[in-house]
Amino acid sequence: MFRYLKLPIVLLAALSSATAFAQADELQPSGAFSIRANKAAATPPMGWNPWNAFRTEVDEGKIMASAAKIKDSGLAAAGYRYINLDDGWWLKRGADGRIAIRTSIFPSAAIGNSGQTSFRPLTDRLHAMGFKAGLYTDSGKNSCSQRHDPHSPNLPEGTVLEREIGLDGYERQDLRVFFQEWGFDYVKVDACGLTDFAGENAAVVAGQYEEFKPEFTRYQPEQSNLSAVETRYARIGRILQELKPEGDAVLAICVWGEADSRRWAGKHGNLWRTSADIEPKWESMLHNFDSASTREMYAGPGRWNDPDMMAIGLGEFDGKHLVQARTHFSLWSILSAPLLMGFDVSRAPQAILDILGNEEVIAINQDAAGNQGTIVHEAGGVQVLVKTLAASGERAVAVFNRGTGKAEVAVTWPQLKLKPGTTAKVRDLWAHDDLAQARDGLQVSVGPRETRLFKITGEALAGSGYFLTEMPGRINVAVDGVTRVNPDVAKYSG
Repeated sequence: MFRYLKLPIVLLAALSSATAFAQADELQPSGAFSIRANKAAATPPMGWNPWNAFRTEVDEGKIMASAAKIKDSGLAAAGYRYINLDDGWWLKRGADGRIAIRTSIFPSAAIGNSGQTSFRPLTDRLHAMGFKAGLYTDSGKNSCSQRHDPHSPNLPEGTVLEREIGLDGYERQDLRVFFQEWGFDYVKVDACGLTDFAGENAAVVAGQYEEFKPEFTRYQPEQSNLSAVETRYARIGRILQELKPEGDAVLAICVWGEADSRRWAGKHGNLWRTSADIEPKWESMLHNFDSASTREMYAGPGRWNDPDMMAIGLGEFDGKHLVQARTHFSLWSILSAPLLMGFDVSRAPQAILDILGNEEVIAINQDAAGNQGTIVHEAGGVQVLVKTLAASGERAVAVFNRGTGKAEVAVTWPQLKLKPGTTAKVRDLWAHDDLAQARDGLQVSVGPRETRLFKITGEALAGSGYFLTEMPGRINVAVDGVTRVNPDVAKYSG
């Protein structure tokens, strides 16, 4: 027997999904609901991040060329509004605690001959173009490039203390500068500084960096201080809300699915990584997809699972691999994942721009209901995901073939929570074609590594209500029943 909720109860669940998490016992009724502001991330953020294309060797020219291409190509009008900076922008931390910007690669940051620097000229230019601007930092004392990119020409300089450019000890000062003085709208907060600078690290032993006792260990939660990691990000989120009380700032938590972040990240930030960094390889994309594909209960308006920026335009998802690129985009869209491009978009071939600019697919990702797609069928290397859309009776359906052979798949109305024996409209979102009306289900042929993506409109099985499985975006997982913390994601080694 199916259970479903009538509309008034659904609306109550929608309110509770945004309830502030200030209570000591999250299962105790408060007697009132308070709504967390989700103005900036009511739908998954869309934009561009330079890391996969340039790593730390990014500069102002590359940023502005990419922004111009995104605007001129129509991608900005399609919703790609965030132009973000990643690691490599800093020079050092000064005696007054302020971070100096590396003006050799960001010349507009120099304020005359004062020796002071500011990103305000850059963010003003991006805002004038209609974009929002994002910045990168780390929750520890040092950043990821200082540990993992030791030969970069753009690492912080100076003494050990001057090279400590992370937030640790400077959270309020740095965030105030980033958002109030420099005018940023989005911040990605990494976590290498919390785990990669242990005493046995060669650079620490050599005296380049101060030892930082790890607060978590990758893939080993039993050796991690999980509450300490959450406490840091809770403080960052709280300060950001105080600095931007109107709720129009985005906090991206980058703990790679570690430190039990599944449980707490949605309380403090707007999106959180569910896996290690993506690589432009098919198996890496699958790994990152899998890290988020069963987490639908944790996602919703203002709080999104983030399997990392897209690898479209690179490697096995470039212009020579368009089927795989379309699959990548289809999966991130139905997952309600952030759609952040991560390649040199200024040199993008038109075929890749067409994929990224498919407005019908983008509309699935940006649907106002905020539900993440749910896996309803899995067999023989094929997965069917269904996402309930805001309009009554509308479903997005992805039929994903992970394998190397052609597959024939039957999609049934009960899988979509549509009424059996009825007909439904079917729209192919890649072919931009209305198919013949289907009755009771749909037969789908799917090529190797292909994803077919449809919008199906029919008569909802629950009538004016919803089944719980249809509305994960409106459910608040206060306590998930996990009593022993296991690694959230297996280690990818490709």
